[in-house]
Amino acid sequence: MHWLGRVFRSQRLSAVLVLGLLILGAVVAFSIAGPAFVDVDKALVGAVQPSQPPSSEFLLGTDSQGRDMLAVMVVATPQTLKMGVIAGLVGIGIGLLLGLLAGFFGGPLDTIVRVTSDSLMTVPGIAILIIIAANVESMSIELMALTVASLAWMNPTRTIRSQVLSIRERGYTAVARANGQRELEILFREIMPNLLPYIAASLVGAINGAILATVGLESLGLGADDVHTLGTTIYWARRYSAILRGQWWWWGPPIALISLIFIGLFLLSMGLDRIANPTLAGLPRWRLRRRKRRSVKAAIPAVAAFGANGAQGTQPVLRVDDLRVVFETQAGIGAAVDGVSFTLRPGERMGLVGESGCGKTTMASALMSMIRSPGYIDGGTVVLAGEDLLTLREPEMRRRRLKEIALMPQAAMNSLNPVMRIRDQLTDAILAHEPQTSQQELATIVTTALEKVGLPASVADRYPHQLSGGMKQRATMAIATVLQPKLIIADEPTSALDVVVQRQVMMTLARVQEELGAATILIGHDMGLIAQFSDSIGVLYAGQLVERGNIDVVLDGPRHPYTRLLVESLPDMATRKDFVGIPGLPPPLFNRPAGCRFHTRCPFAFERCYREEPVLQDVAGRAVACHLYPEHNDLPPLPSTVTVGSDVVLTNGSTANAANEVQP
Repeated sequence: MHWLGRVFRSQRLSAVLVLGLLILGAVVAFSIAGPAFVDVDKALVGAVQPSQPPSSEFLLGTDSQGRDMLAVMVVATPQTLKMGVIAGLVGIGIGLLLGLLAGFFGGPLDTIVRVTSDSLMTVPGIAILIIIAANVESMSIELMALTVASLAWMNPTRTIRSQVLSIRERGYTAVARANGQRELEILFREIMPNLLPYIAASLVGAINGAILATVGLESLGLGADDVHTLGTTIYWARRYSAILRGQWWWWGPPIALISLIFIGLFLLSMGLDRIANPTLAGLPRWRLRRRKRRSVKAAIPAVAAFGANGAQGTQPVLRVDDLRVVFETQAGIGAAVDGVSFTLRPGERMGLVGESGCGKTTMASALMSMIRSPGYIDGGTVVLAGEDLLTLREPEMRRRRLKEIALMPQAAMNSLNPVMRIRDQLTDAILAHEPQTSQQELATIVTTALEKVGLPASVADRYPHQLSGGMKQRATMAIATVLQPKLIIADEPTSALDVVVQRQVMMTLARVQEELGAATILIGHDMGLIAQFSDSIGVLYAGQLVERGNIDVVLDGPRHPYTRLLVESLPDMATRKDFVGIPGLPPPLFNRPAGCRFHTRCPFAFERCYREEPVLQDVAGRAVACHLYPEHNDLPPLPSTVTVGSDVVLTNGSTANAANEVQP
């Protein structure tokens, strides 16, 4: 169980966990060692003088049937623990198996498990248990435990399934897939460590519930036959009116032992939570007072200019032709990426911009061949270094992820596994492709990868929550580049970072990319940042590439109205000007308009835009998808206000009818 050892390694035992273990250990020791010090024959009816209060001869007194209560506790406690543990382990085992399978693989199995567990949750379990126990002639400890377990697996199944569904979609599982890990590796290395708190809590709940259920049945006289348990002891005390007769020593000890078991299990669960989730543990105050403050300063060389790095005349490292990604749901069928084509040369940095929902991240997932249901790749080719990635089967594609094509997903704080040290996450990525790497080589590679992105080697032993936002982003960069891929896809690499850190991260990425000679796709919303660090730019709108060209050519004179409005929305520190906003929103996925998809927001739309979809064509040294060309040479200046239905005068003197209103 590699993942379990990794979770517990180098963790300090919390006081809560130690206290829980001590309490449970004391109860278990009492059960195991008790017969060595107490004559268990005194637990038989008539063995001693009845109804004696606690004394030096009988420490817990005797009941009205002539049984030594201390001997009864020694005999009854292990039987109660046995029932609870068997029922809890069987129940949680069934729940864990069904919850993992349903949550991780989904599909029809998920539907069957969910409907079955939800339906059985409506059945009154205690009533079913009473009916079964009342109609079984000979009830044994094992049968009682299995009966309780058969009705105790639904809640753990629901809890674990919901957590798996959540963890399965988090950034670090996507990174693991992008790094080439197999599904079972992801299940046991990425998902299982994060499930440990929920498994522990579910196990505690299952054992507690099982003990409560069995004690409840036994107190009604429906327990196991001829076996002393804590529940049957309470039953005999109730039946012979121990409370009314003032014999508190008859019912008090079993209730105290049951309470101790519950408290011990609860404290154990809290301690396991703190081990499995390092952010809960923190540092003791005395360690905080003694901890030396250290500042880590990583010298990052300045990058003077970001020119066109792509080698001219060389074969493209990436060629995308007519890529189409479709999502099919009950709401309809929609193309999130529709007919996108472009090439990328070695060393070239291409910026990809557009509003949220325009298909940028979906296209990045498609290039990685990581589209999940209900989406699928409906057509096109993605040729990386002469090989069409879309024709590869999953095991073949897995070997190329991270080693040839790497992804830096959005939000670094969600892309790193919170219960794994940075060293382990880098090591997993390396071993997924190079399993024969020795421990010494791994240590060297990890240190080199971190230093390459400006992080000290000591970061390898830290958890993600111990890093700043910029350090987390550099750590994801180290993982993405550790195997020196040919293509790096950076999906909003500076999201949630302040302006200064954004530039530092982008400078580091640019430097590492130049050292590797890798092509890079930079996805983002910040046109200014993309302009500083890209050689070329692609503008996506509603799943289609509407303009593509050299970064300086496009931004100095955008030819597509959408690109023009994006550029006009940028602040200019040199001149005072009004901002121009783009009214409305991109069209919904399942309700795209006919013709040009931008015509509902375009100030220059005319009749042809409503019925005919434009195609990319060469316009002034870049590719543009707009019906204004080739009849016109350029876009006119944006008016301060363009009203729906008004005529806009174009550069050649003709007019176009505005389809919307653009306001400053």
